[in-house]
Amino acid sequence: DSVYSRLKDYIRIPRLDINLADSAAFDALPGIGPYYASQMVKYRDRLGGSACPEQLLELYKFGEERLEAISDLIYCPQPHYFPLWTADETQLAAHPAIRRHDTARAILLFKKNSAPENLSVKALSEAGIISDEQALMLTRCTCAAESR
Repeated sequence: DSVYSRLKDYIRIPRLDINLADSAAFDALPGIGPYYASQMVKYRDRLGGSACPEQLLELYKFGEERLEAISDLIYCPQPHYFPLWTADETQLAAHPAIRRHDTARAILLFKKNSAPENLSVKALSEAGIISDEQALMLTRCTCAAESR
């Protein structure tokens, strides 16, 4: 502890950009391994890029503990936000949180019949168009973009 306290200002541990890392870089993180490394890259590619590290929680059985273990080793300096309110039906249906054309059409219909100030992920959830789980996923990838 005393050695660490004297050296802590000189210790630099590089952080991994989750939008640029390949599976080998993810695999080098503690507790990740090849399965999660490949899943992290595949999911990021399906999203078109990550908006925040918390999106890793959407991976099957990834969990809070695993994210906490690597949270100081990863970051997202240039987040990719999903354009929920400007996406077309195909783009909406391709998103992992939406996955269906009927849900995509419902979102477009909601947008068409709502005032711009009433467009939010929460409003979609309250209208019964998306589930609470879908709302959480969409909030992670759109919230900063919605506030612009």
